[in-house]
Amino acid sequence: MKYSFSILLMIAFSLLCCERVSDIDFEKIEYVNYNHQLFEEDVKMGELIRQVSRDFETTPKQMLSEIGYDEQQSKKILDKVNLYVALAKDYTVHGVAYNTKDPHGKSTVASGLIYYPKKRKPKGVIIIYPFFKTKGMSGTDVRYSVEGLLIGLGDYVCMIPDGIGLGISSNQPISIIQHENLAETGADFYLAAKEFIYNQYQYKLPNRITLFGYSLGASGALALDRYLTLHEELGIEVKDIFIGGGAYYPELFIKDLFESCYSEYAVGPYVLWSLNYYENLNLNFAQIFKGKLLEEFPELCNGSRMIGEVTPYLGSDLNNYFNEDFLHNEENQYRQLVMEALKRNSIPNDWIPKGKVHLYNCFTDRYVNTTCGDTLYENLKEKGAEVEYFYQDVTHEQMIVHMVIDFYKHLYPDKAFDIF
Repeated sequence: MKYSFSILLMIAFSLLCCERVSDIDFEKIEYVNYNHQLFEEDVKMGELIRQVSRDFETTPKQMLSEIGYDEQQSKKILDKVNLYVALAKDYTVHGVAYNTKDPHGKSTVASGLIYYPKKRKPKGVIIIYPFFKTKGMSGTDVRYSVEGLLIGLGDYVCMIPDGIGLGISSNQPISIIQHENLAETGADFYLAAKEFIYNQYQYKLPNRITLFGYSLGASGALALDRYLTLHEELGIEVKDIFIGGGAYYPELFIKDLFESCYSEYAVGPYVLWSLNYYENLNLNFAQIFKGKLLEEFPELCNGSRMIGEVTPYLGSDLNNYFNEDFLHNEENQYRQLVMEALKRNSIPNDWIPKGKVHLYNCFTDRYVNTTCGDTLYENLKEKGAEVEYFYQDVTHEQMIVHMVIDFYKHLYPDKAFDIF
């Protein structure tokens, strides 16, 4: 999702107030969820932007051009970006490790980033589920996250979990669509951060939070919303959730890939590798993959190589790297095992969000089948949830622009932020 980072520069947040504990009342609490700190660094937005540009080997202007914006539109956006950079405030980023469980239910230690306002009182907390990452490129690996650019002008705490299989837990396969686990690790991360921030900064984080997730991060954020709704004993409530372009129903997502035989990103093999391990499917990948993917198995699907490298190497045509019978025969035994496992990892329609759902979808999405968003909207409406559906004729990359701008307007209703 390199195309998105320049857009994220334009966001600032203003959420709920945190409660500071007086020095007289303060007494450190015993850690339960928090494990240890990996690093601590001061962050300036200008430096973070330059770091992201170097890593992606491009500029915001080039990215905007690549996703379809003309020169005039790009200039309006970049003017806002420059203003954002000029007004951006400093943060301290903490890489932390925390106690949680993997998709098998085994105790493990995961990691994530906490951005904390430097020398300012926090106004609230937001949890951002990241875009698709590969090993060695997670937030705690590189000590920043492109999603961290969202913190901008706001005085709030931002949490970005690595997830299982990345960061400190990179010795395990990546948990990609294991939504129950993505939710549980996210909840554990919040609880760990709450302990850490209380002892480190003498602040009590609010129990009402806002969630944000796009593309792969969208389904993780939604899964956390469901988890917190069903687990009232945790005492954490989601006020608003902004999601878009997500694979909320993995079986619909993969079914569309197989039927179209086209994938803008070669994510399918990564999903199958993860699914095989955590669902104990015992798949025979010699009967599923072919060509370069099979010849260099498992390096091209286990997360050790960036998907941005793997995709041009394999190509966008699934016929080039999937076995013909597996790809086209719905009665194939391995395909049936995969589809059944994908259904088990769909986000169930057994809950009603307490907060408002801001749902974004495209008419035609080259990354994630729009059926996933349509189905989620129908399910939420059927349950009587408060949901606002933004359905537009734009690309996957352009949709996040609209989503981010709306997010900003939601948080700052008195500020004008129109760029189109």
